[in-house]
Amino acid sequence: MIGKLRNLSQTFAHRAGWALLDQALYGVSNFLANTLMARWLEPSEYGAFALGWMLLLMGFQLQNPLITEPLAVYTPNRFRFAPHVYQQLVVQMHWILTGVISLFFVILALFQADAAFRGVYFGLALALPFVQYAMLARRICYANLMPKLSALGGAIYLPLFVCSAFLLHQLSLLNAFTAMVLMGLASLVSGYWVMALWKKDFKQGTAPHPVKHFRFWFALFRTVVLAQWRYGRWGLPASLLWVVVSSLPYVLLLHLHGLEAVAGLRVLENTLAPVNSFLSAFNSLMLPAFARAGSYAALEGMVRRYLFLFGAVGGLAWLLMSWLHEPLFYFLYGGSYQDISQYLLWFGWMPLLTWLAEVFFGAFRAREQTRWIAWLYLIAAVFTGVVGVLLIRSAGLQGTVFVILSTQALLLTMALAVWLRFGRLLKSK
Repeated sequence: MIGKLRNLSQTFAHRAGWALLDQALYGVSNFLANTLMARWLEPSEYGAFALGWMLLLMGFQLQNPLITEPLAVYTPNRFRFAPHVYQQLVVQMHWILTGVISLFFVILALFQADAAFRGVYFGLALALPFVQYAMLARRICYANLMPKLSALGGAIYLPLFVCSAFLLHQLSLLNAFTAMVLMGLASLVSGYWVMALWKKDFKQGTAPHPVKHFRFWFALFRTVVLAQWRYGRWGLPASLLWVVVSSLPYVLLLHLHGLEAVAGLRVLENTLAPVNSFLSAFNSLMLPAFARAGSYAALEGMVRRYLFLFGAVGGLAWLLMSWLHEPLFYFLYGGSYQDISQYLLWFGWMPLLTWLAEVFFGAFRAREQTRWIAWLYLIAAVFTGVVGVLLIRSAGLQGTVFVILSTQALLLTMALAVWLRFGRLLKSK
C-alpha cells in the first residue's frame, strides 16, 4: 500500500513538473508579448493590441465549452476505448469552428474606418485558428496526462515568437497587426510539432478520411458533435457570459476613457500573468483528474487539496506584489505606467479570487453540471453591467479595478454557496 502511494505521488510530481514547465514557457511567452508591446508601442497602438488580446481570449471562450472542456471530460470516460480517434475528430471540429470565427473578424475589419482597429481585426482573423490550434494540442496532451509533449511545444513557441517580434521591432514593422500574425505563426509551428509527437506516440487508432470514407467519417463526426454539444449546451452560455463579465469593463473603459486607459488595465493584468500561469499549470491537470474521480468522496478530497494549493499561492503572491509594486513596475515597464502601480495593491487579489472559484467550477464541469456555472455568470454579468457603468464612468481605471475585483469576489462567494448547498447532489451523477 505504501509503495503504491509512493508511486502515485511520484507520478503526480512528474506530471506536475512538466505541467509547470509547460505553463512557464507559454506564460513567459504571453507575458513577454504584452510587456514588450507595452514598452515598444505607443499607448494607443498598445491599446489596440490589448483589445485584440481581449478578443482572442473571447475566442477561447467559444472553443472551451464546445471543444476543449468536453475533450478533458470525455477522454477518460465516454470515449476511453477510442480516445485517439475521438481526439482527431475534435481537431477537425476546431478547424470548422475557428474558420467561421475568422470569417466574422474579416467582415468586421472591412467595416472599420480606423486603421488600428482594421489591422487588429485582420490580425485576429489570421491568428485565431492557429493560436487555438496550439491550445487544443496542449489540452489533448493534458487529457492523456502527457504534459511533457505540451512543454516541448512551448520550448519552440517562446524563442520563435520573441525573436521574430524583436526582429520586426528593429525593422520598425512591429504593430498590433504584425504582433497578432507572429502569435499565429509561432502557434502553428508549435502546435503542429506537438500534434506530430502525439500521433507518433498513439498509433492505436486513426479517424476515417472525410473524403475517401465520407459516410463512416460523417457517422463518427456526428456522434462526436452531438456529444460535444450535450456538454456545451450549458457550457457555451456559461462561456459567453464569462465573455460578458470579462470584456464589459474593457468595453466601458474604451468607450468612456479611450485606448490609453485600456492599455493601463492590460498592464495591470499582464503584471499578474506569471502568478496566473503558475496556477494554470495545476488547473490544466485539475479537470482531467476531477473527471477521473470515481466517487463524490474522492472528488471532495481533491477539491480541498486544490483549494489549499491555490489559496496559499494566491495569498503569497498578493503579499509580494503589494510590497514590491513600485520596483516591479519600473523593472517591467521602465518609466511608463508608474502612476498606476499602486492599483496593484488591490488588483493583486485577482489570482486568489479567480483560482479559488475555478476549483469549484472545475468540480461542476467534471460532473457535467455546467448549468450552475451559467447561472452564476448570469448574475455576475448583471452585477458588472449595473455597477460597471456607474463606477467606470466616474472613476475611470480605478473604478474598473474595483468592478473587476467585486465581480470576482461575488463569483467566488456564489460558487462556494452552490458547492456547500448542492455539492452532495453530485454524488448521484
